[in-house]
Amino acid sequence: MKVCKISMSNLKYTLLFLLMGSLSACLSDPAEEVDGVKALLGRGFGIANTTLLVQDLDSARTYYSEVLGFAKPRKPGFEKGLLEGTQIAPIRFPDNSSIELLALDDSLQVMTADSFLTAFLDENEGVRMYSLYTSSADSTYWWLSSRGFQVDSIRAYRTSTDSITGWDWDDGGPQVLTVDFDSINPPPHLPRFTENVGFPYDGPMGEWNSWYNMQRGFITHPNGVVSVSALQIAVEDLKSARKTLKKMGLLELKDNSSENRTSFRLKRNQELQLMAPAAPDDEIAQFINERGSGVFGISFEVKDLQATYDTLSAKLSEEAFFLDSFPGELRVLREYAYGVQLQFKQESQEQAELAQKLKFSFRGALDSTAAVHIESQYIKYCALCHGENREGYAADNAPSLRSHSLMATTKSSNFLRYTIQFGREETAMAGYLKDQGGPLTYIEIEMLLKWLHESSGVEDPVELSRDPVPGDVALGASIYGEKCTVCHGENGEGISAPAIGKPMLLATATDDFLRYAIKEGRDSTPMPAFKDSLSQNEIDAVTAFLRSRASGWNVPKNDTISLPTPEEYVLNPDSNVPDFELRAGRFVSAEQLNRALQDSLRIVLLDARSKVAWRQTHIPGAVPVPYYEEPEEFIQHMPKDSTWIVAYCACPHAASQKVINTLKRYGFKKTAIMDEGILVWADLGYPVEHGQ
Repeated sequence: MKVCKISMSNLKYTLLFLLMGSLSACLSDPAEEVDGVKALLGRGFGIANTTLLVQDLDSARTYYSEVLGFAKPRKPGFEKGLLEGTQIAPIRFPDNSSIELLALDDSLQVMTADSFLTAFLDENEGVRMYSLYTSSADSTYWWLSSRGFQVDSIRAYRTSTDSITGWDWDDGGPQVLTVDFDSINPPPHLPRFTENVGFPYDGPMGEWNSWYNMQRGFITHPNGVVSVSALQIAVEDLKSARKTLKKMGLLELKDNSSENRTSFRLKRNQELQLMAPAAPDDEIAQFINERGSGVFGISFEVKDLQATYDTLSAKLSEEAFFLDSFPGELRVLREYAYGVQLQFKQESQEQAELAQKLKFSFRGALDSTAAVHIESQYIKYCALCHGENREGYAADNAPSLRSHSLMATTKSSNFLRYTIQFGREETAMAGYLKDQGGPLTYIEIEMLLKWLHESSGVEDPVELSRDPVPGDVALGASIYGEKCTVCHGENGEGISAPAIGKPMLLATATDDFLRYAIKEGRDSTPMPAFKDSLSQNEIDAVTAFLRSRASGWNVPKNDTISLPTPEEYVLNPDSNVPDFELRAGRFVSAEQLNRALQDSLRIVLLDARSKVAWRQTHIPGAVPVPYYEEPEEFIQHMPKDSTWIVAYCACPHAASQKVINTLKRYGFKKTAIMDEGILVWADLGYPVEHGQ
């Protein structure tokens, strides 16, 4: 493991502070409307972890699993802790938080900077640290500094000593960045802030309902815990602690305040709850007398409080816990949970109902409640054009979504997924993904796809080749004019059938997908099967003609585009470089990139998708560098001067981020990611071409 310090410059201070206003422009929950929370946590998820220090890691993990009902780890053994000389056994929850059971692997290896661990374990077991997520450690550092807090330089960690080769999410630097108020002896009642480097906080999984409810399907605990709702912080001076959290930028919840207690909102329903002694000998006073201020308890939400009670009462003695029916909470005393009180509360009815509606598994069939919900979404958003029974052609030539031919060939591809997410330019088919301005979350679109395939009776997909289909384009154009224009239009605009000349369609449909539709037709629709009236060569010719229209329907000549050679990587090598304005220091807009290409400025374009996707549709001049192939071959041909290197994919950031981070690891500084991805690029009407 490697630990390093990152120094800050005055210039960086100024730039980051200016960026703070746009740090979290897309945040959605009420707490995130507070300026302090936006600057402090960005798009972070709130509570990251509570670090529970124990003497014997194996015994503690066994107890938390077999007695307290938390899930057993998926793999044996322990993980390396971020801090030198430590091992951890994390207990993870669907809301991306965790309890991190931590013990010293070798006290002699504990760094001097982290000697507080040894000092604590000499006297106690319990929670000594807790962390809140931030999507930008830099911004958190400068926000706290601007508020007058004394904070340490950002600490950077890698959890592995293995050398980095090939592609990686990070740029060869840290995997985790932390901001501490005092890393030598961190105040136990104040958080540290943690950024997981490379995590797509602003990507599709950053959409909270999708992330959380998908995680509920993967992470389950016998005791029914579904999230961490609060950390209870014992403090000696409530007035001073309140002042500190307010200054930090957190929102105090007045309704939950009393003379001895108050709560601060983090993200969604998560809270930090401050508790001061109400009497000289109460449990908070005893805790402070023993250990000083710090995390007294962890509050969880559970699916069914009675079921949680039954689980715990089967293993714990009566004196270890008690059930208070009036507020509806179950508490396990800290003496029976390694020094921290555990509180279990029933999740809200609204959250439980939403979880049932969004219950999703990639493996099994849709739950009945989820199926009813997603069918209602189909009726609301799709039936107007595709018909209440998915029969199609109810309006605007929308295709049938119960055609076995269509549904079977889309089950194992992204064709329908991208169609729903991004829509079809200049047609009635809008983009429905929420971060594209639509009404559906990522998980709802995944559920809609599953429902459509299940409703169509498609069990096994028709597997299609991803190889290009060669053919006589001139012959294909002639056949298209004779056989297809009456329904699809002379320019593919769609007359009584779907528009097939749209860049988005041709960017997402493979050659074999197009060929299959021509050959087999679309059952239950007017689209006939041409396998009996056209030869294989003729069908291939029409396929090749349609692919040639990726560059635009009225392109007079089809030029076959070959893979660029290293000499062709730099576009306009004798020209000036563009003056890009980057979002968050790494994302360039499609508009700026298109303008740079129109102005013939010097640039390198990298397509991070597969070569098959590059052949289907790519930005003119782009070099295919699939994120899964070894990078060393092409990197030696990349310029390390003032030339901008811009990568894009379709997601819009996952693959391109891996490419750019790897380039940064190799020392390339003038790098950027196209913010929108090529599907939006094509939908905006910017130039594309296809290659062979």
